[in-house]
Amino acid sequence: MDSHPEWRLLPRDLLTKIGEKLPIPHRACFRATCKDWCSAVLPVVIPSPWLLLVGRNSDTCTFLSIPAKRTFTYSLLPELHGVQYVGSHAGWLAVLYRNLDVSLINPLRATRICLPSYRTLPNFELLDGSCAHPPLNQFSYYSVTKVIFAANPTPHNYTAVTLYGIPRGEITYAKAGGDRWNLLQTTSTRNRSYEDVMYHDGKFYCITFEAEVFAFDLSGVSPTVTVVAESPSLGLTHFDYHTPLSRITSIHSKYLACSSTGELFLILRQVLLSYESLGWKAIMVWRYNPHRQPCWEAVNNLGNTSLLVGINNSISFSAENSPGERRDCVYFTEAPVRTIVDGREELNHSIVVYDVEQGRWAPANSPLQPHLLPPIWFTPSIS
Repeated sequence: MDSHPEWRLLPRDLLTKIGEKLPIPHRACFRATCKDWCSAVLPVVIPSPWLLLVGRNSDTCTFLSIPAKRTFTYSLLPELHGVQYVGSHAGWLAVLYRNLDVSLINPLRATRICLPSYRTLPNFELLDGSCAHPPLNQFSYYSVTKVIFAANPTPHNYTAVTLYGIPRGEITYAKAGGDRWNLLQTTSTRNRSYEDVMYHDGKFYCITFEAEVFAFDLSGVSPTVTVVAESPSLGLTHFDYHTPLSRITSIHSKYLACSSTGELFLILRQVLLSYESLGWKAIMVWRYNPHRQPCWEAVNNLGNTSLLVGINNSISFSAENSPGERRDCVYFTEAPVRTIVDGREELNHSIVVYDVEQGRWAPANSPLQPHLLPPIWFTPSIS
């Protein structure tokens, strides 16, 4: 008996019947097997973006299509058990294991790309039996902010950037063929502390605590950098409210986002433990305009666009292509929500939505419940 059967040679009508009976996302996995299987089954039409919801110590995960308001459950791959999710982009997840190994995983294709271990991070040393960073079992929760990577990675062609370190935010990069993480800095970017990173149009955009924005090009042998925006020395004015630089650096989390048309946005979120009581000044949105000084102009309307930020590479989508979904909003996936479980208070995570034009928080319009782990934006790369 042949130990390697030619599965692609199965009768087309049999493949069609099998594929039609499979639940989502298993049908998507089925179509990704080979061209013959793909052509035998109609494509899965579940509009993105999706949210990936994972509970601690769970054997399953839940995908939620925001536009379709539809959920489906998926058995976790063995490689996704007990991991910390640290990034997402174009159908791939970045995950961190307790032994500090790092991988990119496509959960629908069951494909894995191993990145260099975090034990190779700059300044990661064992001193007298203790770690220069927090203890290993706390490393993923307190030190790694996110991993951002270029789209369509392969084992022989990938580029990834890690934002890590508390209280100082460092950025490092790794490329296919390398065996370690390298500090990402140039002569003009030394001694910076970073707060967010985003991949767009072949470059990695990084924002510092002082609201400087740099664009790093890692396609060559050595990194090159372009200064996109200098620090607003006197702060920023958001209509009738002025935010001094001291407040921007001390009490506001910073996010970078990009629209589908290439517009760059800066989002400030005031760091508080509860979002319910926040007013409009807790969230401020600016659009980058290189033809004016200061280069950031306040925004009170995103039109049909909404921005999705979190530990993922930031995403934008148009409400015109997502009937019934909210327009002119910023979605956050790491909002703290206090809940009572078995008589005790827990600080979980949920998705909250900020209406830019109305200047207020809006309901998420989804069946999402608070989770112990932050939800993750996910854009499937196969249909």
